Amino acid sequence: RLQFKVRHPQEVTPVIGSSVHLPCVVESDLKPTITWTKDGKIVLPAESSFLQNGTLLMQNIKKSHEGSFTCRASNALSTIEAKVKINSPVVATSCSVIRKYVSSVSGNYVIDPDGAGGLTAFTVYCDMSDKNGVGVTVISHDSEDRTHVYTGTTQRDIHYTGANLSQLASLTRVSSHCEQFIKYECYESVMFTRYGAYAWWVSRDSGKMTYWGGASPGSGKCACGMTNSCADPSYGCNCDKNDYVWREDSGLLTDKTHLPVKQLRFGDASGRNQGYHTLGKLKCYGIA
Repeated sequence: RLQFKVRHPQEVTPVIGSSVHLPCVVESDLKPTITWTKDGKIVLPAESSFLQNGTLLMQNIKKSHEGSFTCRASNALSTIEAKVKINSPVVATSCSVIRKYVSSVSGNYVIDPDGAGGLTAFTVYCDMSDKNGVGVTVISHDSEDRTHVYTGTTQRDIHYTGANLSQLASLTRVSSHCEQFIKYECYESVMFTRYGAYAWWVSRDSGKMTYWGGASPGSGKCACGMTNSCADPSYGCNCDKNDYVWREDSGLLTDKTHLPVKQLRFGDASGRNQGYHTLGKLKCYGIA
């Protein structure tokens, strides 16, 4: 009896530039013949090939691959068919798109957040297990280590691995959520006082951001200031108590219109006044 041993799915949504395997494995006492057609025609898209077991391999998927494909297996006694619909391919704009359509395995992937080829695609790490497995795009940088601040005004420029700020801005636009952890450990080194900001970060478009992780944009506060739980409730940050005790302000920056962090600035660190800054990787996830 002629029958399918391995069948392909009924519908596939591929990613542009990826490869698609359509299995068509049959078994029969009589040696069967396998043919593939697209939209009823024998002519198949470019960069298509048959494997020995009848699988159709299509590489470098393009818009032209969209259509209805049919696997037909015949022997001396009968013919059977199986159809698969290839939907219009999508662009791998982020790891969340890759997780949805391509793979659930964490690793390095190439994404194109611009989607139209206006920006060069770049390689990122996709964490497929974080955030309940939605597919998190993770971007590293050169300032992730805990760094001592102790000599007057400190300016730290952030350089991201394998991508520029324009590419990362596109990533934030195609993602529904982005975040970056930021922390300042302080010893007699204040942040936001009534005299002005002594510590701040610079947004991707060069804006001076006088709020810290866990606080609302424009609040001039740290996370503890949002919950009235700072070391001195009259201030918006733990560091602003300024009492010769090591303290800490930290949290997530989540306004994706400001991310990623372009620069860190600290101005109250000299002599006994000092601190340590830590900036986490940029993480974006979800499909906007």
